[in-house]
Amino acid sequence: MHIFLFDLDGVLLNSAGYHRSLVETVRQLSLTLGFGDRGLTQAEIDAFESCDITAEWDSSALCAALLLIDAWAAGDDVSLPVGLPLGPARPERHAFPDVLGFLAEFDGRVRADPLPEAESILRRRLGRQDGDRVERVVSLLRDARRLEGSLTFRLVQLFNLGSRRFEEIYGEAAGIASPSFLETYDLPTLPEDERSKLFHALSREGQAAAIVTNRPSTSPGSLFNTPEAEIGVRAAGFEQLPRVAAGDLGWPALKMGRDVQTFLKPSPVHLLAGLRTALGDDRAAAVEMAIRLAQGSPTEPAWRELEGSRIALFEDAPKGHVSARAA
Repeated sequence: MHIFLFDLDGVLLNSAGYHRSLVETVRQLSLTLGFGDRGLTQAEIDAFESCDITAEWDSSALCAALLLIDAWAAGDDVSLPVGLPLGPARPERHAFPDVLGFLAEFDGRVRADPLPEAESILRRRLGRQDGDRVERVVSLLRDARRLEGSLTFRLVQLFNLGSRRFEEIYGEAAGIASPSFLETYDLPTLPEDERSKLFHALSREGQAAAIVTNRPSTSPGSLFNTPEAEIGVRAAGFEQLPRVAAGDLGWPALKMGRDVQTFLKPSPVHLLAGLRTALGDDRAAAVEMAIRLAQGSPTEPAWRELEGSRIALFEDAPKGHVSARAA
């Protein structure tokens, strides 16, 4: 067998939508806190991703923390709004934070979750600030991946999904009218004729492929998630390939009492499940098999189908390569 595994964002999809959502989220916060009409530059976004901070929920929360810390250092006792709409912009009073300088303090190791290290760096920057301010910054990071209590998550998801779909999925008023940036700005990296050639090649005997993405997706169980992987796969023109996304991996992790991101890249489970789905296994069964193998269970006979296979991974982030090597 020759098996091709494709990441989605930055590989099959020019995922400008996520970046546009991040830029607009940071711009709204910058206006609100008195830093002027300034979002993130592409160089700053690239620097986040080089530190393996690839989720816009995380990077937007870190930007919010840097804005607050710099404002406090300048004697401006500001706070983030509790909800949406944000209200009128404040007059520009501060220089935008040195995002690149902050990211240069990371030690460069790939890890499953970079936020604990980010929290340590921010705590050092806060120094002897009073406990309430420290708690506000720490809460920004610890709540960064859930709607309740996180303004940055709410803004990112609002711009990702658009206000209409946001209200349908979350059952709450959006507070800001916006189109879906994922549907508006995400474009396929391969033109239609190139996709046709690829699908023709993959139809030959001995060829198989799957998409492995950390994007949120609908979940097979009761875990709530949003259909961002489905939106992206459709925009890329790759709906005919099987995929393993966050919803597929989060539900079994939750059942085991683990964090929902436990089995996402850089975990070997993600790529192992991708291999099984490429071979035609049901997604849920593939994930369960991958978990058993990664946790040291005796090798099941089905894995012998891969003996002698060649596996090609197309991936733009370090965590994907870590996952593949471990798998």
